[in-house]
Amino acid sequence: MEHAGRGRAGGRSFEPSGSRAVAVAVALLALGAGSARAAGVADTVTVLPPVIIPGSRPLDAERQTTTTVRLDRTRLTRFVPSTANDALTGVPGVDLVKTGPWASHVSLRGLSGDRVLLLVDGVRMNGVRGHGSQSSLIPVDRIESVEVQPGASGAQFGSDALGGVIQFSTHRSLFGQRAAQLTMQSRGSAPGEAWGADARLRLLSPNAGAEFSLGAGGLDALVTPEGREPHSGFREKNYSGRVGFRNGPTLFDYEHSVSNAYDIGLPAFGDTLGSRGNYPLQARSLHRLELSGAGEDGRPNARLLASVQSGRTQFDETTVMPRVINNRLRGYNIVDAWDRLQNHSVTLKPSLQWPRAGGALLAAEFRRESTRGPRTTRTTTTTTAGAVTNVASSNGESMPEAVRQSWSGSGLVAPSWRGVRLELGARYDSFHSVADSTEISSTPELSTGDSRWSFDGGLARPFGGLEPYLHLASGFRVPNLEERYYRDEIHGGMVVFGNPALSAERSRSFEVGLRGAGLGPLMSARVSAYRSEVRDLIGIQYLDMQFGRPRFQYQNVKRARLEGLELQTQLKARRVVLGLAGTLPRARDVSTGKKLVDPGTARVTADLTVPATRLVPNGQIALRVRWNDAVTGVDSTLARPAFSTTSLEVSSLWAGTRVTLALRNLWNHSYREPLSFIEEPGRSLAFSVRRDLGVGFPFLPRKGM
Repeated sequence: MEHAGRGRAGGRSFEPSGSRAVAVAVALLALGAGSARAAGVADTVTVLPPVIIPGSRPLDAERQTTTTVRLDRTRLTRFVPSTANDALTGVPGVDLVKTGPWASHVSLRGLSGDRVLLLVDGVRMNGVRGHGSQSSLIPVDRIESVEVQPGASGAQFGSDALGGVIQFSTHRSLFGQRAAQLTMQSRGSAPGEAWGADARLRLLSPNAGAEFSLGAGGLDALVTPEGREPHSGFREKNYSGRVGFRNGPTLFDYEHSVSNAYDIGLPAFGDTLGSRGNYPLQARSLHRLELSGAGEDGRPNARLLASVQSGRTQFDETTVMPRVINNRLRGYNIVDAWDRLQNHSVTLKPSLQWPRAGGALLAAEFRRESTRGPRTTRTTTTTTAGAVTNVASSNGESMPEAVRQSWSGSGLVAPSWRGVRLELGARYDSFHSVADSTEISSTPELSTGDSRWSFDGGLARPFGGLEPYLHLASGFRVPNLEERYYRDEIHGGMVVFGNPALSAERSRSFEVGLRGAGLGPLMSARVSAYRSEVRDLIGIQYLDMQFGRPRFQYQNVKRARLEGLELQTQLKARRVVLGLAGTLPRARDVSTGKKLVDPGTARVTADLTVPATRLVPNGQIALRVRWNDAVTGVDSTLARPAFSTTSLEVSSLWAGTRVTLALRNLWNHSYREPLSFIEEPGRSLAFSVRRDLGVGFPFLPRKGM
């Protein structure tokens, strides 16, 4: 479980270090140059300016009345991010909730964890146990684009889209002229010895294609302006294979991918007494199958997306608690806990769309999700001198094996009349959750049902280069199986009980905005105001004390109002591009009137790119300055001072190779993100090397043969 606290905590160092990343980069350069000479191919790398285009590519169905922010690969790789979440820094409304450099969750307009739906190539990452999907399992070197759609999206995506949707795309087309393409890249940074390397081979032909990839990476330690954080490193590896076939309008696309991360340190779980936490393993395995066909003569386009996904989580935690008797310290209780969790899901998503009938879309979804796993606990009692007086161990389950099945049906229509676009959508979801009683769980068999209707609607009307839009929507999140059925300790001293009677969290969002493009030097712009009313938020509520230990239970405890203003612009004068983004959020608990820190703080980000061809071949300089307001009016644990951070990057396209050098946190400031529980890295120098090239293979027929 991830309940963040303050302090420092555990993980361990490992090899290879950043010095090995340099060696990998040199090898990639040598291999790339040699292969280019052997194959006689021209450079295939294109340097593009950063682009943020609202609504430029649809998620599941094209939406023009919502805010959609798209980040292409050039924007995502700016300043050499280490994880997928780090690549989202600077998007209005997006904050990161970090318990470690690797372990972080996305907060979108004040809602985080499982309240934000994450999709990877259309497959949901959100599981049925925990507090949010680990998007760091998405290989950052393989991401092609990201789309962020804030606001309730229940009518389009169902449960978990309470605060919005973030979709990562890693796929490229497998079809084209007969060719083989090899992409190699390496990155690293210091201090901290972060490194990463990835290779992807694509075999293309007009009606068949294949892709194979392999990657690895890691971090030795988080280094802040105050020094190295102990137990903060990680290492990771991933691989995937994908094949595709095309026969007329019919397409077959199958992929198998595996991502594993090891020895993940969680500094937020540590303290001066020696408490610490880490993930020895976070793993994701996916089988993805997509079948699609384009309709003809008025017949609809058809698509079936099927996936089988498995996840493994190993969580180790040590909690050190003082033993005080008669106001005197007598010793310590050291509680070691080892969780070994497994999650599994099967999903089927068929859909039909009629492009000529107002883009009418009918879709359905079936999911079966399960979780299980043992928990081992050992309590060691010591004196103040360190002598062990007692050791007690137990084997059990923090919750019994549980299953959730769901099905849904949805519809969307988007007709246009005299330039006015109207979008209407509705969806019905039904869920059934069951937990079985076992010999070691002491939980009786439990069965819970949920059902929910979701609706949305919007209007948009272009006037030349300007387009006002209005959107209303509802969203919800069904309690996960942990919130329903958990029954065990958290952090050694707190006993937490699940609650089968929990209601689904609900939200209603409203947004009005104006966007424009192609207005002289103004490439694109958006200004919008939003408000979300959220009910029945789930939290942990205190029950009582029993045998000296506090007991808590998951309850629907909060109503919140989240609102704010957002601005994005991108201007271009000749070859100089300036991007500005800002957000002004606020939130309060409707029941108590108290201020909430969930949406973060006021923030402004400026991105400037300037050509530097006189400095380096095909060069470009990028500068990013980001300012965050202080978090005030809350307790000291959540309070944050205002901060600003500056990053500088120089990139060059040389001999067919893209080379990037970045200086992050230029002034070496010490700061924490508004919702994060760890210090951010100090000044660091990062680099990346990327090479795309064509290679010859004898089994690929030449064009025209």
